Amino acid sequence: MNKVNQLSDYLFLREGTTYVRIPLSKIEYIQADGNYAYIQTDDKRFAVKRSLASISEELKAPDFLRASRGILVNFTRVNTISFANGVINVGNYEVKMGKAYHAEIKNLMPRL
Repeated sequence: MNKVNQLSDYLFLREGTTYVRIPLSKIEYIQADGNYAYIQTDDKRFAVKRSLASISEELKAPDFLRASRGILVNFTRVNTISFANGVINVGNYEVKMGKAYHAEIKNLMPRL
């Protein structure tokens, strides 16, 4: 992932020796793990040798929100949020949410 055009709504991610075009809207979440970040779509997981901070900075997509120190979620893909249990259901996955991020997440939630 080199310079991501802020106007792009897709990324090219490496799968073996080829690059696959992935719309940002298909990304469920991005999880940091050591020197790698794992980008989870609805059906595949891609590994990229980048920090979560650099991915977040380059994406500059308002739909991607920090759910914990090591996880960015695509807020448009969120189904449920449980502050009591500290989990977010995004697509078919459940990710842990950090308490430090509760207020920011609540601020983005349109609710009655």
